[in-house]
Amino acid sequence: MTTLPELLSEHGEAITRAVLRAYPPVYTARNRDGWGFDLSRLKRRPMGAQGDAIRATAVSLRSHRGTNVVGEMGTGKTMIAASAAYIAGFRRILVLCPPHLTRKWKREVEETVPLAAAVIVSTITDLNRLPRDTRWPLFVILSRERAKLSYRWTPAVRRRPDNAAGHAVYDERGELVRRNCCPGCWQTVVDDEGVPLDLDELSRRRRVCDRCGSPLWQADHTGPARVPLADYINRRMPGAFDLLVTDESHEYKARGSAQGIAAATLAEACVRTLTLTGTLMGGYASTLFHLLWRFSPDVREEFAYGEEGRWVSRYGIVERITRRGGDDDVIEDGRASRRRGYRTRTVEKPGVSPAVLFHLIANTVFIRLADVATDLPPYREEVRLIGMARGDGDEPSQAGAYRRLSEDLHAALLAALAAGSRRLLGAYLQALLAYPDACTHGETVVDRSSGAVIGSAPALPDDRLYPKEQALVELAVEERRQGRRVLVYITHTETRDLTPRLERVLTEAGLRVAVLKANTVDPDRREEWVTKRVRAGVDVLLVHPRLVQTGLDLIDFPTIVWHEVEYSVYTMRQASRRSWRIGQKRPVRVVYFAYRATLQAQALSLVARKLQASLLVEGEIGDAGLAAYGADADDLTLELARSLADGGDVNEESLEALFAQARLAADGAQEALDARDFALEATPTATSAAIRADEERVLVLAGVVDDDGTQMRLL
Repeated sequence: MTTLPELLSEHGEAITRAVLRAYPPVYTARNRDGWGFDLSRLKRRPMGAQGDAIRATAVSLRSHRGTNVVGEMGTGKTMIAASAAYIAGFRRILVLCPPHLTRKWKREVEETVPLAAAVIVSTITDLNRLPRDTRWPLFVILSRERAKLSYRWTPAVRRRPDNAAGHAVYDERGELVRRNCCPGCWQTVVDDEGVPLDLDELSRRRRVCDRCGSPLWQADHTGPARVPLADYINRRMPGAFDLLVTDESHEYKARGSAQGIAAATLAEACVRTLTLTGTLMGGYASTLFHLLWRFSPDVREEFAYGEEGRWVSRYGIVERITRRGGDDDVIEDGRASRRRGYRTRTVEKPGVSPAVLFHLIANTVFIRLADVATDLPPYREEVRLIGMARGDGDEPSQAGAYRRLSEDLHAALLAALAAGSRRLLGAYLQALLAYPDACTHGETVVDRSSGAVIGSAPALPDDRLYPKEQALVELAVEERRQGRRVLVYITHTETRDLTPRLERVLTEAGLRVAVLKANTVDPDRREEWVTKRVRAGVDVLLVHPRLVQTGLDLIDFPTIVWHEVEYSVYTMRQASRRSWRIGQKRPVRVVYFAYRATLQAQALSLVARKLQASLLVEGEIGDAGLAAYGADADDLTLELARSLADGGDVNEESLEALFAQARLAADGAQEALDARDFALEATPTATSAAIRADEERVLVLAGVVDDDGTQMRLL
């Protein structure tokens, strides 16, 4: 069977030219001068293809109400957006960004746009102080937390004795039973089944009285008095801003999230919108729907707010599952025939139809890091599958404890899946993913519905150094010897907090370690905090990837280690590029750790498949991406459960190939284009380093160029 990459390789040039004839690009490098955009007025000179990206974005801003910039991490999307807004003629720009990026946005605007004023607003007073008429560009920077957060509320009910039986009612302790009642009509507040509601139930959502309609909630005056600035701007300042710029727009994709609703509210209040993201799609077509619906008028015209299912049916991959196991699965019998109807459910799978690009291609600018910087150092990824420790006596070993835990869960898992229940998946899948790294804590998995223990593993000795920890120490020591700092990502920082142990292990090895947690420093001062630690001589920084996944430039840490893998494609793609950015001089190395023959390796493989589907929307297509459409790609939780039930293991070569495809997919796609239509792209140069045969490492990608200029791939 011919794959799509093979088809494109054989007929790519003819297909490309046919597409260009049918859909001629609005902006190319050949007609850049015809648009009349003068970039010489900018205070900074654009690098590489940034100039073309700025002009193309400005063209789209003038023609469309919604424009998108999708750029790899480090391409300078902040500078591109600020410059495009300026040369397109916008004078009052509202910027919505994560709280830790407000200072960066102010700095970037002031260093890029001539005579521009950049103001960070956090209160209604700040908004009211803004000048009404401005001759020069005004960038108003608003953090998404200030945009979405409102005052706190609390239940508003009265309590009175229960006299439903015509007399006072006492509980088993002899105390008078009191019920929550409406303050307006004194009716007892009950649910749909007539059961009286307690304060915990009333605190979950705002309710009104069924009898008189009085609100059963009120403002909590003990909390901060505040109004969502997004609502204030929409109601009191409509039309005050010409353009809304949403940074890290992929974080507004969730249907019911407060920040997504706030972003949509601001989009209604502004004339046009410009969204910036490095990861447009998270592997599923549904992740695109609400993102595009909020910022694209064309999508809103075609789809209603609640038509996510129709969107997925048209542009996504849907699996329909029909159970025909017995009479319990029958929902309908034929009146005069043997026809039977069975219950069918649908499950969305990773992948997206290329037809979704018609909602993007007319108003989206795609830019890669190689388009911007011609002298970037090599970027390579390694996957290390490490064997667990095995005991040599009667003492429990890491491998043995994990195997017994897996066996204990195996029967329960099969029974749950056979019954169609997934309520327990999260609990014991988390146990199998976490125990190898947190084996000194022990693990107990409890069925919350019955209270029964369905699996347990003992806490192993704390004074031992386990294989993944040993590998991390050896890597960090070797990197320090070469003058390279190491950024270590760990995902368990709360219930199963690994940071104290890893900090101790690394410190005992003679390394200087810093730990960054959510409460260590305010989000807008994280970059400053990291800079101070670098100046103090830190060797290793331990951090949760979600704390640094957006906006921060961590070029002082050329080596990144995923001690625990994050299973969000958004977070993985963003966090892996924190140091491969403009200004980086050292080769960047990203290492993924996982224990061999465990669920960690299975999960790493599944995340790699989701990564391929994510890259398809950005025009990067490879074999592994197409594999995401097949039976191997499924919902992460369910697929992990099936992997556990089947007792399957990850083929190391296939795992490494998946990550390699993510980097190789788009190479060579521009060979069929006219070189005059796009900015030239330089190929990174690197020297292949020798790898000892006894090491557990595989180089996934390194772009190298031979002495005669021939490009090679080192796998």
